This record gives sequence, C-alpha cells and structure tokens, in this order.
Amino acid sequence: MKISIKSLYLSVISALLFATFAAAQIQYPVNPNPTAFQTTPYSTSYFSVAFNGAVSTTTSRTANNQSSNTTYYSGSHGVSQGVTVRIIDHNIAVDQTSSDFYADNDTTGGTIDSRSTDVWEGHIFTYTRRLYNAPDGTQLSKRSRFIIVNAREVIFIIQICPASYEDRNEWLDFEYSLRIK
Repeated sequence: MKISIKSLYLSVISALLFATFAAAQIQYPVNPNPTAFQTTPYSTSYFSVAFNGAVSTTTSRTANNQSSNTTYYSGSHGVSQGVTVRIIDHNIAVDQTSSDFYADNDTTGGTIDSRSTDVWEGHIFTYTRRLYNAPDGTQLSKRSRFIIVNAREVIFIIQICPASYEDRNEWLDFEYSLRIK
C-alpha cells in the first residue's frame, strides 16, 4: 500500500488543527448544586444566561454620561436577577483594577460580607456579596460579579433577595449559566 506524501501531510495538518481547536475550547465549570429555579434561557449578542423568570430590559446612560447600560432582569419568589452590559465610551484597563473599581464604587451601600477575585471564561472579575437595608427596613443580600470583558465592555451579573433567604445554590445556578460571547 502506497501512501503519498501529500495525503500524509494533509492527515497530519488535519490532526493538528483538530487538536488545536479542541484545546482552544473554553471549559465551562459545572454547577455543583443545581436547583430548579433557572427556567428561562436568554441570549443576546453579548451573553447567554438562564434567568429565574420572564425577562425585561432597560437601557440608560450612566450618571456621568460616559457609558451606556442595558440591563436584563427577572424576578421570582422574592429573588431578583439581572445582567447589565455596560458599553464604555473610552478605553479602560483590562485588569483587576477595573473590576475592583466597579466593586468598590457600587452605590448599593451596606457592608461587604464576602469578596473574591478570579477569572471567568478568560475574563477578570471581582465578586462581592453585600448586606444592606431596603427603604422599608428589610435586610437584603446583593451578590455581584463585575466582569471586565474588554477595554470598552463590562458585564455585571447580580442577584438580590432578602438576606434571610438562603440563595447560594440559586446564585450558583445563575452565575454558572452565564456564557460571554
């Protein structure tokens, strides 16, 4: 059996391209504690995620008029979930200082009882959990992930609920379903 150099060359190139493509795929972490609350898959040109209910959107400029926000949000059984895509009119640093900036300047107030930094799908983020009081005096919990996508795009993923409600597993469902495009 005679094998031509051309066919051998093409076989090797095909194998290398397949191996490169397979290695370049993002490995999404698996949610360790799935719940049944994430019932509404939602997709935009920026992300896809599974919300806990019907999704509404709002679009606005920031108070300093330097960026635009589009917020996608839902709510079910007292738990509100949101994803905000912020498009910035100028370049920002694509590093930890930018995600920390957003975490440090969250206007929610209250106290941060948990904070961490990490990378999601190759993007740096800062996570916080804040406890604060609503105007009616109810203590709320706000989980936020401030993700720096690139020099002009930031994604915020947020979940708010009464602090007395154990929302950790529901938060894991929500955050683990996020896919950045």
